[in-house]
Amino acid sequence: MANAGNTGKTDQNAVLRARVLLLGSGEPGLWERIGAYRVLAEVSPRAYLPKLADALVERGQELGDPEVRVRLFAEAVEAAQRIEAGAPGRAERLRQALDAHQGALFALGRQDEGRAACLEPAAAGWSGRPARVPAEEGRFEEGRSEEAAELNEQAVRDGVRDGVRGRPTARDASPGR
Repeated sequence: MANAGNTGKTDQNAVLRARVLLLGSGEPGLWERIGAYRVLAEVSPRAYLPKLADALVERGQELGDPEVRVRLFAEAVEAAQRIEAGAPGRAERLRQALDAHQGALFALGRQDEGRAACLEPAAAGWSGRPARVPAEEGRFEEGRSEEAAELNEQAVRDGVRDGVRGRPTARDASPGR
């Protein structure tokens, strides 16, 4: 039983270190913030799950290793799904995380998994649109999500982002991209 008490103390120490890191006078790096958000999302999910999802997507977009990108985007999807239903920005965060995850899977040639990333929210009854192409929107919402996933896959291969070929998105135009 001594371990059980020690484990709780270790968790509290991790929470304290994460809070000190985020509240300190220096600006922690993105990886440091992600580590802190992971810890704090367990004790304060309402406050830290949105930050964790955003930071994971941001870091995944910066990386060149496609396998690491897939893992980060998958974690971002999980974090966004755990955000309380009806919370402000939840649907958009989930859409961005799903979109990034699906695109990373397609980029690796893992089309079946990419399609599943689009179909999963439909099976869960989510009516949002994780896909990038406006032509898909109606199909997705009409329950024709497999057709929407195929259109999205083609859009990713063709380099279409947010429905417009070659036009940068707000994410692309943000500083540091």
